[in-house]
Amino acid sequence: MKIHYVPTVLLLGSAALILVVGVLLMLKGRAQRRSATSFRERAVPVTGTVVELQAKDLSLGSEPDTRYFALVRYLPAGAQEPLEAVTLTDVPSPPPRVGDEIEVAYDPERPQRVDVVATEASAEGAGRTWMLLGSLVLLVALGVAAAWLLLVFIVWTS
Repeated sequence: MKIHYVPTVLLLGSAALILVVGVLLMLKGRAQRRSATSFRERAVPVTGTVVELQAKDLSLGSEPDTRYFALVRYLPAGAQEPLEAVTLTDVPSPPPRVGDEIEVAYDPERPQRVDVVATEASAEGAGRTWMLLGSLVLLVALGVAAAWLLLVFIVWTS
């Protein structure tokens, strides 16, 4: 059996490179999930006032999905002046109106990070997109490696 070195180096090298990219994407997703979890552990609940609603359209097909992110004004513990910040996640439906009070949670280490308390259980979704992309890239890496095996055992041996 004769091994062809140029295709071998190209296929296995690209498989290794794709594998590294997939692992990096998975690590990014894991870091994002850990960040969301640590935020939830440190978060301090407070009542905030909706100053503005920012609509963002997500198009995942033919129908756009509009999500609303609230700009809220709240007073962190020990602060003299209220802060204004946009929530990290969208507000649940139906969205509140400007002037409504909603329960938010802020990070005492970085008070500008604020989120809606009603979305507290959604921390498990953090990083899901990065993990999914990483999984797909890892499958591509396996496919490239499988293509090399196909060349070795079927094409080059016949």
